[in-house]
Amino acid sequence: MVCRLVAFAWAFLLVCPSIGWAHSRRADPDAWWRAWNWDPLIVLSLVLLLLVYCRGLGRLWTRVSVGWKVSPLQAACYFCALAILFVALLSPLDALSEELSSLHMVQHMLLMTIAAPLFVVGSPSLVLAWGLPEVWQGSVGPLARFAFRLPSASLLWRPLLTWMLFAATLWVWHHPALYQAALRDPLMHDVQHLSFFVAACLFWRMGLDPLSARRLRPVVAIPYFFSTSLHATALGVFLALSPRVWYDDYVTRTQAWGLMPLQDQQLAGLIMWMPACLIYPIVAAILLGGWLASQGETTTRGNRPMRLTATEG
Repeated sequence: MVCRLVAFAWAFLLVCPSIGWAHSRRADPDAWWRAWNWDPLIVLSLVLLLLVYCRGLGRLWTRVSVGWKVSPLQAACYFCALAILFVALLSPLDALSEELSSLHMVQHMLLMTIAAPLFVVGSPSLVLAWGLPEVWQGSVGPLARFAFRLPSASLLWRPLLTWMLFAATLWVWHHPALYQAALRDPLMHDVQHLSFFVAACLFWRMGLDPLSARRLRPVVAIPYFFSTSLHATALGVFLALSPRVWYDDYVTRTQAWGLMPLQDQQLAGLIMWMPACLIYPIVAAILLGGWLASQGETTTRGNRPMRLTATEG
């Protein structure tokens, strides 16, 4: 009964979001730390993701063994991802993102380049499935198996498609018309954030999924991540070096925070250009290092001389 009530509450908030609540409070320069966004849909979603994961992890480790399929480090990555989502979507950063383009860029960076890869490393599909109530597993299991047999499911494991989906999501939402529509419409803003996070999870899953045999080999994952760094850097450069302001909605807001509109946009471009885009080559370098180390171990084992025992001699 409780599970049904929770599911009904979440579905109701999903269909009828509290538009007046979400993004309704502007940050005051003198008291910006008070501008928390307690959107009930986001709060309930994060709480459900936390509780179901904890239940699934406990059942998985109790019935098999601690660390089976999901190590403590992977679980810690998942919890860190939820904490970062909390900071990005519910803390005063959310209200500040409506005042400054630079902080809006920080919010997007947290969603796409930090929370998403940590979320993927935590193996959420496996653990959350173990955490579902038994009454749901009977209906969710067959539905999930049917969904994974659909052609669209295999398409989401094609590197070129996920690469293009991630790139298109990043570039299209930074078009002035769509970007400012998200600033003005709370529901559109939520859709923007959801599309950023989902596209990023699909993108990072290709190279970081700890369970799937379809994960890219490092020799393929390296150009996959490095090329993403190139086009994301280009977008950051365009923002930072543009002689005019892209988003007019910020023109009347930035001066209260001690920045001219163009300075704020340049700072946003630099944030995307430098720290955000460094994540991709760093991950590529880590994968390359791990791959070279594994190749070295394989070569060492292959070249190790055989030792004959006295009886064999």
